[in-house]
Amino acid sequence: MKKPWTIVAILVFAYPFISVGIKIFLTESIVAAGVYGLILVGLIIGILLAFRHKPNPEVTPTKPTWEESLNKRA
Repeated sequence: MKKPWTIVAILVFAYPFISVGIKIFLTESIVAAGVYGLILVGLIIGILLAFRHKPNPEVTPTKPTWEESLNKRA
């Protein structure tokens, strides 16, 4: 973590998930809490995998063909 605001941003992002998780663990069944936990694990794994992906500088962006036809209609 290079900046202290990164920690603040992570906590702000995680707060709703933590609060809902605590409420589910206190009021619902263990199965519902387990399902919620698995969903959170999948979300965290997806975020970590997305941060590991580096953009490919060799690929050049191209315009889609449908965009050209939209421009001609006007």
